[in-house]
Amino acid sequence: MKAERRAKAPGASDWTYRHHHRRETDFGSIFVGGVVVLGLLGFGIFEAAERLPEYFGPVVVATSLRTIEGQVSHVRDGDTIEVEGVPIRFGSLDCAERDTQEGQRATARMRSLISGETLTCHLNGRSSYDRKIGSCRLSDGRDLAVVMMAEGLCRRFW
Repeated sequence: MKAERRAKAPGASDWTYRHHHRRETDFGSIFVGGVVVLGLLGFGIFEAAERLPEYFGPVVVATSLRTIEGQVSHVRDGDTIEVEGVPIRFGSLDCAERDTQEGQRATARMRSLISGETLTCHLNGRSSYDRKIGSCRLSDGRDLAVVMMAEGLCRRFW
């Protein structure tokens, strides 16, 4: 289909006609829009890696800002432990509070899981109260949060 040509208005110069009636593409706004979309996509992937360790385990290691290795010095509850004196809150895990029956079961299971283990914990740089946010793996590579969720003791933290 042929494009329809507009008639030049009486008294309009050739320059006005050529520049006023052509389609212009603003590549700057397309570029900025693309950068925004890529930034949001990257942020979404980072958040997914933080929240879903059972699917994105290796990504969590790549996105961690600090890694701690050592034995657990204290179990606060099912989703908070201390490794080498650093309190760590599992970013993807939500367990019942320790003063409930479910919370006591989760705390007891966490104690049995970490007993005699050397953990590798990846911290993401964020904090909640006095705790660093991260994930920890047992010496056999299993993610503690995934184990607790798989056993039905805790649920995923959103």
